[in-house]
Order: sequence, then C-alpha cells, then structure tokens
Amino acid sequence: MQEEDKKTSKRGGARPGAGRKRSRVKSYAFHAPQEVYDILEAVEGSKSEFICQCILKAAQLP
Repeated sequence: MQEEDKKTSKRGGARPGAGRKRSRVKSYAFHAPQEVYDILEAVEGSKSEFICQCILKAAQLP
C-alpha cells in the first residue's frame, strides 16, 4: 500500500504557468451625464480607447 500512496495523480492541481496572467489594467465605472453619453454613443470604435486618449490629453494641459 505504501507504493500506492507515493504515486501522484496526474489530474488537476496547480501547474506552473497555468491560469490567467496578471494585468496592469484597471476597470472604472462612472455615471455619465446626457451630454457625455451622447458623445460616447457617437464614438466609432473602442469607447475605452477614446476615454483614455481624452484623459491623457487633458492631463497634459498646463
């Protein structure tokens, strides 16, 4: 019986490199007024990309 106890199962368990990779992206939710909502609805393509570009541009203003 001791030999059976030493056998390791090859099913399941943690494996190196398995699972979702860490991300440095964070999610934010906010309440948009109607004016902002209308602008975002008119955006073609990724709204996230548009919002990120606007924030980065606004942060560079003096």
